[in-house]
Amino acid sequence: MSLLVATNVTKSYGAGHAQVRALAGVSAVVERGEFLAVMGPSGCGKSTLLHVLGGIEPPTTGEVLLDSQQLGSLDDTARSILRRRRMGFVFQRINLLPTLSAVENVALPLRIDGVSKAEAIARAKAALERTAIAHRHSHYPHEMSGGEQQRVAIARALVIEPAVILADEPTGALDSHNAGRILELLTGCASQGQTIVMVTHDPHMARSASRVLVMQDGLIVEEHATPAESSLSAAQAWDERP
Repeated sequence: MSLLVATNVTKSYGAGHAQVRALAGVSAVVERGEFLAVMGPSGCGKSTLLHVLGGIEPPTTGEVLLDSQQLGSLDDTARSILRRRRMGFVFQRINLLPTLSAVENVALPLRIDGVSKAEAIARAKAALERTAIAHRHSHYPHEMSGGEQQRVAIARALVIEPAVILADEPTGALDSHNAGRILELLTGCASQGQTIVMVTHDPHMARSASRVLVMQDGLIVEEHATPAESSLSAAQAWDERP
């Protein structure tokens, strides 16, 4: 059974002449254990699609199912609980809390969900081990490099043992060395059966995925089970246009 299913999803912002349609009728399926990359030029709707798949924003029309549960049927509280327990999010803006140490940042989702402090810290340390940043567990965000902070953010996404990780340009703010290390980490998670949906403009990042969707003007215009050089080059060219 598929993990995430979007059917004829649209998303519009504003009204009347000011209305902007970010998604124009997108249907997509995310299988369990796959590493799916979503590419396309800036403003094509790829981040909006990720937000809709993750229940951060409701679709204007259409439906999104997670394990056959319709996200649109949930109220805000139920949708928030589902995100907290079943979806891990990694963004370009890392969003670690500056007053918390690495291990406290990773433990935070568990503490919010009522897990005891001792158990939350133990699970957070295990997640930091998994992302090879445990040696920095007591450090604060300002004491870590961007790459180290992103590893902590990925550990925070993994600590809840999510059904899916949704990553929006997770290496966009990193240099090539740290970007490569984050890609290795995500690929390693995927090889262990973790489902990942990653938005990226980087063809090199997309080549590590098991499947690529290419978007343009709010629609999926291409899909490849194996990354195709021609499509990835086209997506890169779109992104580099003035």
